[in-house]
Amino acid sequence: MKDYFSLSTRSSLFDAGLQTAGIAPATVTELWKQQSPYNRSELNIGIVHFGPGRFFRAHLARIIHQHLAQKDLQWGICGVSLRSHRTIEHLQPQDFLYTLTELYIGDEHHESADVIGSIKHMIDGAAEPSTVLELMESPTVHLVTLTVTQAGYCLDSRFALDINHPGIVHDLKHSTHPTTAIGFIVEALRRRRDRGIAPFTTLSCDNLPRNGEILQRAVLTYAEQVDSSLAEYIVNNATFPNTVVDRIVPQAHEADKEHSYRLLQVRDRSPIVTEPFWQFVVEDKFSSDRPMWEEIGVTMTDDITPFLHLKSRFLNAVHSFIACLAVRGGIECVHQALRLPEYHLFLRLLMDDITAATPVVDSMCEQYVDQVLLRLSNEATPDKIERIAAETSRKIGKYIAPILKDAHAQGVSLRRLMLPIAAWMLTIREGASELGQSFEANDKPEVIAAIQTGKPLSEMLGLEPGECCDLLDLECDRAMWEIRTRGLSATLRYYSQEHFEHDIVSAA
Repeated sequence: MKDYFSLSTRSSLFDAGLQTAGIAPATVTELWKQQSPYNRSELNIGIVHFGPGRFFRAHLARIIHQHLAQKDLQWGICGVSLRSHRTIEHLQPQDFLYTLTELYIGDEHHESADVIGSIKHMIDGAAEPSTVLELMESPTVHLVTLTVTQAGYCLDSRFALDINHPGIVHDLKHSTHPTTAIGFIVEALRRRRDRGIAPFTTLSCDNLPRNGEILQRAVLTYAEQVDSSLAEYIVNNATFPNTVVDRIVPQAHEADKEHSYRLLQVRDRSPIVTEPFWQFVVEDKFSSDRPMWEEIGVTMTDDITPFLHLKSRFLNAVHSFIACLAVRGGIECVHQALRLPEYHLFLRLLMDDITAATPVVDSMCEQYVDQVLLRLSNEATPDKIERIAAETSRKIGKYIAPILKDAHAQGVSLRRLMLPIAAWMLTIREGASELGQSFEANDKPEVIAAIQTGKPLSEMLGLEPGECCDLLDLECDRAMWEIRTRGLSATLRYYSQEHFEHDIVSAA
């Protein structure tokens, strides 16, 4: 895992050159020509990437840029856009170069900026599918990567390929002119098989649990529709590693251009501003060559499971815990909640409870906890509570319920774990924060109705009746009573008292 400030405390490699030369370039391309870490004219395209949006440009393209600086120039990227043309339109006049600023604002201020040169070319896949397929056939392409969001995989509600998806229906009828990432991948693998070229490794970089397995299932389902022998070939020869990806990339703002101009004296049509932290964990199972990513901080592993636990429980679940508290407290952004001492202390102790319930070594959990609290305190990447609080019931079921079950099984107190959920439910029942601000939950109507009519949490989650359910409902009712009686801030302080820190509830 990358240290939070390991990227941001250095000076940009371009700053020193500009100060020495006394030159202020007007364009990104001029700046790159003056001083660059590698020669882009010598770049080979070794990676074809579907979905070259903002997250990709802040994450994988940034990582590959660092790797190319080590002079391994076979890993240039060609981005393929299947939907929006906006990124191509913005970056093509700049030769697909752009600035990336890493920014932290909190108790300290850290910032740096670089020009990223890893994207050698971009193609409009909808307009030029043949060009994309020809490139994917090339023996020099060893990786096909994706950040197409969940929708781009054409999945049904069970995370299986939706054969009736309009894009899939089209691609099965017109396999040489695909419109979906799945269609492109299968057709390219078929062509490589027929030409005797080793299959590329297909790497999902989307925020899906066990994303490689989901992608592989979708590819195999599609391939079976085309040719069962092709599906068998893919099973035996191609690989789809799971990954964990993480970096907070805010939406674009006009003010983003000010950072690159101030730090690099350059005007950029499409700058990226992001946090200093990034994480990229990859299962080390590749069907052909791969970059030596571990040399620049990528975690290569044989077991992705601990890293999935860390992200889902200490980032995704904690995000929802914060949102549940903040809607009750009338707080607008995550970093504002963490500025309040009672919130910060409570959440730190809550994360200790999560650590005790999580099947990952404590040292890994503790390191991750410290990173998460620092990251979520970053004023440069403000995250609206309104956004995070949407579909809270789904997030409780996906991220929080497994923690509650493990906590009960391990004899870990459920008191702090239940308090944020109780705060959220109480706010829905009353229709307002404790400051009197109106609150309308963006959630399933049946969930809202169940809470408003006083149904217990266990019933809302659809849990089987039993002791665990009784305990969850008891702690939830107790927490709601405490919040009504004391107010949220006082209840957070009360639940953070020392006698709760090691409070163990017997599972017997």
